[in-house]
Amino acid sequence: MNKGNKNIPIILAFVVLAILAILVIYPLFSLLGKAFISDGKFSLQNFHKVFITKDIFVALSHSIFVSTVSTVFATIIGVSLAWIVSRTDIPYRKLIKTGLVMPFLIPPFISAIAWLQLIGPAGYINSIYMAIKQTWNPLFVIYGKWAIVMVMSLSGYPFVYLTTLAGLERMNPVLEEAGQISGAGIFTVMKDITIPIMAPTIGAGAILVFVSRIANFGIPAVMGMPANYYVLTTKIYRLIDQSFIVKDAHAIATAMSILLILIAVSGLLLVKIYLRGKKYIVISGKNVQPKLVTLGKWRNILFTIVLSTIIIIVVLPIIAILLTALTRAWGLLPLISNWTLDNFKYVLFDLDMSKRAIRNSFFLAISASIITTFIGAIIAYMVVKVKVKGSHILDFVSSIPYSIPGTVFALGMIIAWNKSFFGKFNIYNTIWIILISYIARYLAYSVRTISSSLMQIDDSLEEAARISGSNRMQSFKDIIMPLVKPSLFASWFLIFMPAFRELTISVLLWSTGNETIGVAVYNLQEGGDVTSSSALAIVMILVIFLGNMIIKKVTKGEFGY
Repeated sequence: MNKGNKNIPIILAFVVLAILAILVIYPLFSLLGKAFISDGKFSLQNFHKVFITKDIFVALSHSIFVSTVSTVFATIIGVSLAWIVSRTDIPYRKLIKTGLVMPFLIPPFISAIAWLQLIGPAGYINSIYMAIKQTWNPLFVIYGKWAIVMVMSLSGYPFVYLTTLAGLERMNPVLEEAGQISGAGIFTVMKDITIPIMAPTIGAGAILVFVSRIANFGIPAVMGMPANYYVLTTKIYRLIDQSFIVKDAHAIATAMSILLILIAVSGLLLVKIYLRGKKYIVISGKNVQPKLVTLGKWRNILFTIVLSTIIIIVVLPIIAILLTALTRAWGLLPLISNWTLDNFKYVLFDLDMSKRAIRNSFFLAISASIITTFIGAIIAYMVVKVKVKGSHILDFVSSIPYSIPGTVFALGMIIAWNKSFFGKFNIYNTIWIILISYIARYLAYSVRTISSSLMQIDDSLEEAARISGSNRMQSFKDIIMPLVKPSLFASWFLIFMPAFRELTISVLLWSTGNETIGVAVYNLQEGGDVTSSSALAIVMILVIFLGNMIIKKVTKGEFGY
């Protein structure tokens, strides 16, 4: 290999590092500078303002409460369902496994809207109840902290369910079987053997739930803001929205963002401390299958309970939002005589905002998927195959945007780019600031997906190509690319789907003419046009489900649900 070819990986590494500096490092340093610097010098004044301002301090306590409680509930639900699916002879196991993961595909703020339409003050259950009872008093009033906790728990349990299910399916069942032989009952074995052994895996799922819930904007916005129940994410949003009338709004918001990060990190550390010393070998070298618990007469009963859970958690909310999308006016009873397709016609062909939002979301999701997959492939190749000195830094930096709350990263983008460069260049209030935010946010998806594929390719294949006269670029093109093609497709779709449905970043960065479909759904809902919001939400859900089917087919079940 000539000297020029040897220098190519080093040059690429510097180019990628420069890109990451613009996408990640610059916004984060801008955020830190705004939080800790006042009047040109280091200061904690902004944090002081946070703690002495009552409503901000209350929002902080609300964030900790709803995130902690929903994590506990989500963990209990997720572990219980994972055990039932993996350790019992419940019928239609494949159907149940798929059904239980469906909440993972539905955007959390859409879940909140759906639950609001199902059991909200003017929801279908309340409407039917009030019509039957001839009363104006609803059966449920679903706003505030417990509504947030409920939706966070039901949309968050798949994190624990998926991680625990994967661990249980690979776990050596010898100890469980020994417990059963010794006369221990089903629940005793589960409580004293299975759960303690699976503690690290369950803890990992609980971490994912807590971090995602503390960073969530959509659910508290839909369920909490109408009742003046604010958490940190919605309070940051409100501060930025009122930055023209609230003094030092951006500076205070950055201090709140740092607190949000600290809470998330504290959650990680607490679980890590708890799990210290609780590491067990649960995966043996043998191909073992656990002995399923024979449910006997409880088999059909348990199946009915789990199926009812899927219907309540997944099916009914989707039906509620679909009925609203088909109803002539919000609040009418769900009778066929009240159905129409005019709401879909309105959002797809007549409403300029929603048409722009659909175009923008497709443009952003497709562009972000292509660019991010390209950059992610380079980083993954540098880290896994080339092993350029310091390449691990690229991997670390690329993972930062997804490791911090979306609200925090979006605020960093605002502070970083809310100015002109070279006199004219300004991407703030344009679609481009949303695009580069998506690229930075989802870069970790691409790096992780492609890295896992590259790790499975033996280095001897490239070495053989180079012995035959190929340089690194040729061997990459002729050998590596064909072998990782499925993971490239997987990366593309894994980025496309969350980018298409994204709200947390977009709701802070959008401007008139640059709406995304998530922003459009949220704005229509907040503006009282519930039927149009529901119709657009159904369009979003259909695209997401279709994307999931495609990725599952392309990767032969390796990715997708």
